[in-house]
Amino acid sequence: MGIVDLLNLFFKQGMELRVTGVPGSHGFSINVGESDAIMGLHINARFQGSGPGVIELNNRKDGTWGVKVTEKNFPFRQGEEFEVSITFADEHFYISLHDGHMLMFPNRLQLPQYSKIWFTGDVKITGIYLK
Repeated sequence: MGIVDLLNLFFKQGMELRVTGVPGSHGFSINVGESDAIMGLHINARFQGSGPGVIELNNRKDGTWGVKVTEKNFPFRQGEEFEVSITFADEHFYISLHDGHMLMFPNRLQLPQYSKIWFTGDVKITGIYLK
């Protein structure tokens, strides 16, 4: 797919982002931030050959990655639709996966809003809902 950017919007504390899509055979990422150098949330869904994949959560400040968090629950299947819901609370991002699993990642940058949401990798985004 490449990159899909949603610019000049404001994902603020108290808001929810819901994304639906269909992954291909490689990984994809969902990013919330200001630029490639400033990311409040980076969700990287990685397929790993014939074995189960992993989800890595991280942030990026001034181009430097933070400490990644690895989640082994991996509900994504190549060619099958998924839904990810991200709720931005005061100090955390709450990430709900389509299998009912919930992840939490701290808002390490402590910004009250982010102006860019973008998607990279092998994925077809079929829906974006922001409220």
